[in-house]
Amino acid sequence: MSDTLPTATRVSDAGIRALYRLENRWQAWLDVEVALAKAQAELGIIPNEAAAAIAAAARIELLDRARIDEGFARTGHTLVPLVWELSRVVGEPHGGWVHWGATTQNITQTGDLLVLRQAHRVFLRLIGEVLAAMADLADSSAETASVLPTWNRTAIPMIPILVQPEPFPFRRVSRRGSVTC
Repeated sequence: MSDTLPTATRVSDAGIRALYRLENRWQAWLDVEVALAKAQAELGIIPNEAAAAIAAAARIELLDRARIDEGFARTGHTLVPLVWELSRVVGEPHGGWVHWGATTQNITQTGDLLVLRQAHRVFLRLIGEVLAAMADLADSSAETASVLPTWNRTAIPMIPILVQPEPFPFRRVSRRGSVTC
């Protein structure tokens, strides 16, 4: 199974592309399997020892990638080969409790939402950087004369004389004889 998604070239940020690499998505699915096992153990559905064994084994670097790829080639299923490999690594007597009572959709959709949450954090950081750059530009050009059109005609140059701080990152510029804009 390929690590490169067909849409990878549409995403210019390497951090976002890395989040959607196959291994990261698999790890998110494994994290959901761990959360499921811990919740089930807390409710007495599976043994506490099984949940601990699943949590200890559910790291992508502990799984055999070749076995997972072979399972995907054989079944064409998105999750089953990963569950099989996790069960193998957990071992007996606890491997049979992996994925107990869950559906593929439960695991994959929840895991994909965990990845989306990671992407959301990256987007917030990027937006914050853009807004900070815009605020810096506004601050550095606050005294720059600007010629603005009005009614399709060039207006007289205006020079902001007062910059009133607003909640970051927005600035309100007051001009002599005009309403704050």
